[in-house]
Amino acid sequence: MYDASVVKETAKVTLEGYDPYDKDYGTGTSGLEENPSPFARINAWRQQFLDTPLGVSAERAVLWTEKFKENSNKPHIIRCAECFAHVLKNVSIEIGKYELVAGNMAAPPRCAPVFPEFSYEWLVEEMDNKPFEKRPGDRFLITEETKQQLRDIREFWKNRTVHDLAKSLMPATALKGTGSYGKGIYLLGNYFFGGVGHTSARYEKIYELGWKGLQDKIDSKLSELDPCDPSVLDKIQFYQAQLICLDGIMTYCRRYANLARQMAPAAEGERKQELLQMADNLDWIAENPPRSFWEALQLWWMLTVVITIEGNGHSIHWGRFDQHLYPFFRKDMAEGKITKDFVQELIEGAWIKISELTKIRDEGSTKAFGGVELGGPSLTIGGQTPEGEDATNELSFMCVDAMAHVRLNAPWLTSRWHANSPREWWIKVTKVAKMGLGMPSFFNDEIIIPSMVNRGRTIEDSRDYGALGCVEPNSEGREYGWHDAAFFNMNKVLELAINNGKCTGCSAACPMYDQCVGAGETLGLQTGSLADFSSFDEVREAYDKQMKYWVDRLVMAECAMDVAHQTRKPLPYLSLLVEDCIDKGKDVTAGGARYNFIGPQGVGVSNVADGLSAIKKLVFEDKKISGADLLDALEKNWEGYEPIYALINSAKVPHYGNDDEEVDDLARWGAKCYCKHLERRPTPHGGEFQAGLYPVSANVPFGAITQASPDGRKAGEPVADGVSPVHTSRGSHDVSGPTAVVKSVSALDHGIASNGTLLNMKFSPSTLAGETGDENFIGMMKVYFQRKGMHNQINVISRSVLEDAMDHPEKYKGLIVRVAGYSAFFTELDPSVQRDILERTELEF
Repeated sequence: MYDASVVKETAKVTLEGYDPYDKDYGTGTSGLEENPSPFARINAWRQQFLDTPLGVSAERAVLWTEKFKENSNKPHIIRCAECFAHVLKNVSIEIGKYELVAGNMAAPPRCAPVFPEFSYEWLVEEMDNKPFEKRPGDRFLITEETKQQLRDIREFWKNRTVHDLAKSLMPATALKGTGSYGKGIYLLGNYFFGGVGHTSARYEKIYELGWKGLQDKIDSKLSELDPCDPSVLDKIQFYQAQLICLDGIMTYCRRYANLARQMAPAAEGERKQELLQMADNLDWIAENPPRSFWEALQLWWMLTVVITIEGNGHSIHWGRFDQHLYPFFRKDMAEGKITKDFVQELIEGAWIKISELTKIRDEGSTKAFGGVELGGPSLTIGGQTPEGEDATNELSFMCVDAMAHVRLNAPWLTSRWHANSPREWWIKVTKVAKMGLGMPSFFNDEIIIPSMVNRGRTIEDSRDYGALGCVEPNSEGREYGWHDAAFFNMNKVLELAINNGKCTGCSAACPMYDQCVGAGETLGLQTGSLADFSSFDEVREAYDKQMKYWVDRLVMAECAMDVAHQTRKPLPYLSLLVEDCIDKGKDVTAGGARYNFIGPQGVGVSNVADGLSAIKKLVFEDKKISGADLLDALEKNWEGYEPIYALINSAKVPHYGNDDEEVDDLARWGAKCYCKHLERRPTPHGGEFQAGLYPVSANVPFGAITQASPDGRKAGEPVADGVSPVHTSRGSHDVSGPTAVVKSVSALDHGIASNGTLLNMKFSPSTLAGETGDENFIGMMKVYFQRKGMHNQINVISRSVLEDAMDHPEKYKGLIVRVAGYSAFFTELDPSVQRDILERTELEF
């Protein structure tokens, strides 16, 4: 049985994983080495992964549609539960020759299932007119048979999807700001076209009760219902839907158990015994709490992957793996039932299985989420226990070792840090991060936990957080946070603020040209023109007013989507796994979770800071150019104004990222302006809005639809990623080294951006080589975290390698880079995202 008290014995354990904590794996080697794992099975499986192209499967969509047509007279939540169970009972299943843990997401490995209930018209339209296999990035192969299956159900889903309802609920002024139907002030593609995801299961509760225990709990809740409760009918339907889901997941486990047992006689040697043990594991965990590490790992995998079958949402967090599986590891090791070698191989196989999951998105979302595949399969290690003690243990180190051995793009491994983190932990994670995989990333408990408490969570639930998706803190198994709900173009707001609510210029090259309201026409609030402002304070006032105007419309758009998801896509299976849905008798989409948020993120913090800095210095202080002429320069994309363009991109104008207090204050103010207008507004599913500051890869499409800006960008160039400094085609604005960067970034108020902030740093391999590189990096990170910076992640790769990979992608199939809050295969990225990574500042100490 699960015994969480074992976790408290961590301090007695040697802080060592499978490899020595100070093993050096090389610097900037990324994912290019052959056979990096000590296990032959893992190396062969990894190569199979790299050789398998992305594909599309129609089976889940067909099964869901046929069941949805059958039960039209039943309550909607019952219909959804029956569709879910129908898929689990009928979808094709397989067990790969290398697998030790079974289960998939209703599609073969590296193959994307389809979820027509969220949005559908775009899929068939793009499939027929913009072939997935010919995309510049995120290419998917699709057979003619699959295409026809998807065409056959197209008519049924017209006006029945979540997207259709959300669009119909959205006011015209809110639609005008979207990237899909308007000017691109904000991009809603994540939840506008797909599922929410961005949550995690309460693993400890499932380990304690098992599926049968949950079934008994729901039966008990049904028997206790008060017939006079006005919500009793809704609760009955909710509990009945959950029981249908439980029948589905238990059947799914048994189907895999039967398959493993059927495969065993034909297997040879050890594989026969592995399959028989897998069958026993699956039979047992189909109902019961796990008894061993292998059984717990099988349950962990099955319960999590099935979340993706129901809900389509990416950024399903795979939990604080080293915490909730640690009691099983300690028990089995103490009793001699398992070896460290086998545990390590199990973990590495699990990492490959996560990497095999994928998802197909619409063209617009693909540009904002380039190369993420399934997207957001994060897994958190290290940090603190709910009681505030150091939580680092042997499994923490073994998880990092698994990343060093497997060298794929998932899981998105995130490491937590606090004032009492062991030095061995710093060294271990630094050694692996500087390999160049972009992982693990670094999260600071000392600012994240207080920011979570400030949003209403208990201190214990805040300490027990995991980093969802890119960077979003989430109380594990207790929260439905709508993290990553939209991308908000802060730099576009500045453009409108200084031009009386109008775009400064527009050309046919802009992707939004055909649906734009037109250059010179009013798009936003009329806040005056830089040509007429007599002081810098007027610029700030205009930005503040324009920001509130567009945040208001963003909130309207988000609320429309929230209502649409509640109405058309309840999630009774996920509601089994998130506290306190069962106790409340309420679906997670309707506010059943303990904590509820909506978290859109601002993009372009440093562009706003550098733009304001240029306006302040050149227009109002030094009077190098008039406000009218600067607007003219922006409209003409700097043509005819080359000296001013060069000046703005030089060190003669203060830039964020160089430890300059004046411009860092502007960055802090510009970011806070977005956060203050958004935070604490109520959401339809309960809770409140909270802001984040990170882009995924939305900084690239935002740049494509934003004209030249006063920070020195030219029209179409990407805006800065996350809270990182600006880099334009003229050059990078951070010129004072990495320590200056982290001091500028830590000048921001990371606490108010409680949905997460993202700092990307790129180092040349020579800079981080050897123990000197380790010490320099660790020293920099400690400064950053002591100054309350929230998060950091690094790319360690040379420009020459990236350039060669763009020219010869066939040679770099395994090359992994950090894009934004995630790592991806470089050769699968859209060329515009590749160029953005290439042009980032290459830092040196």
